[in-house]
Amino acid sequence: MEQKQDQITLAWPHIGESYRVYRNGQFVYSGQEPRLTDTSLLPGTIYSYSIECLDAQDEPIEKIKVQTATAVSEKRTENVLADSIFTTVVTKGQISLEWEPIDGIEEYTILRNGLEAGKVKKCLFIDLEIEDQEEYTYTIRARRPLELSEQEASEGKSLMANILGFLKWDTSTQRTAMEEFEITTRIAPLKQLLEGEKQKSPENNQSKKHLRYTTFLPQKWLKNPNAASKYHYFKGDHRGFNPDSPQYRTRADVHLDMSGVDEPVELVKSVGTTKAYNWLRSPIGEAQASDEGIAVEKVFNTDEKVAFQLIHSVGNPLVLSPAIDYDVHATFYRNGEMDIAGNHDQAPHHEVYLKSVDSPHWETIHQSRSKGLEMMAPSTANKLWRYTTFTI
Repeated sequence: MEQKQDQITLAWPHIGESYRVYRNGQFVYSGQEPRLTDTSLLPGTIYSYSIECLDAQDEPIEKIKVQTATAVSEKRTENVLADSIFTTVVTKGQISLEWEPIDGIEEYTILRNGLEAGKVKKCLFIDLEIEDQEEYTYTIRARRPLELSEQEASEGKSLMANILGFLKWDTSTQRTAMEEFEITTRIAPLKQLLEGEKQKSPENNQSKKHLRYTTFLPQKWLKNPNAASKYHYFKGDHRGFNPDSPQYRTRADVHLDMSGVDEPVELVKSVGTTKAYNWLRSPIGEAQASDEGIAVEKVFNTDEKVAFQLIHSVGNPLVLSPAIDYDVHATFYRNGEMDIAGNHDQAPHHEVYLKSVDSPHWETIHQSRSKGLEMMAPSTANKLWRYTTFTI
């Protein structure tokens, strides 16, 4: 398989007399050669292909489903995962995952439906233990030293991260200077993916969606590391992961309308109240930080997809401290697929969910536990993540 900015070349085993290929439900190829170069494609776009292997009577004897993407002219440096090409190949009883290598990483851990399924050195994982009617979610995890990062001034950041880890008695230098990666893909049951080819109609899709990104402090109390401050303690949110909790530091709700409106993206943002206490844990101050650092930018609305960037930088309004920083690049395709990539401090807790506006149920997109508030410092390593779906 070969991917360029405007074309994708597919090759598959010669197991039929002839072949039919569909891209996103549209017929693109018929012939006897087990190979196709699909041209005039858009850069940085995910495409799904159905390959039907036919016998002499033009009856299907095998079907292969492929999801991959075209390349981009220049990859974004703030998140190496955002523009990397991830390929999924599905056949009866088998799922194959392939991804672009990340510089400096020698081993990847694979999870299937939350349980470890193995470790690989190469950027390839093949799962042969597949039930046709079960949905599978795979997560690829990896770590690398910060000095190998594409982040700006990574060498200086790595040095400062090691120093910070050394000075903090409860934080290792390895933790503060170790970048983490997480790639997740949700795959529909094989029975659904490999059934007869048909294009999703708009009425079968949920055109209005709600993306929620929340940051929160899981502790009940947080001790101020600055012993000279009059604020000895801060009140935490005292909770675990919960998309509907009213307790949080910040919340960004992005409402997406893909029904053809001119302005498909709306942001509703909220910042929780910061409450400070003395050494007796008596309240002595509270304030609410500005929400100006939360914004939606670069909205891209076409016939195929809606894309946008969500940025976030919000600090403590009572004391001088590092802000909670993150950014998200989200693409929602009109055929129902999605591609969301994020980059954030490894503190505090981060949680991202998605649902259709008429559904009470949230789909978990991303959850990350805090590694300690010192991980909000600009000199420390970030967590990079990506979430995609393969459902048609």
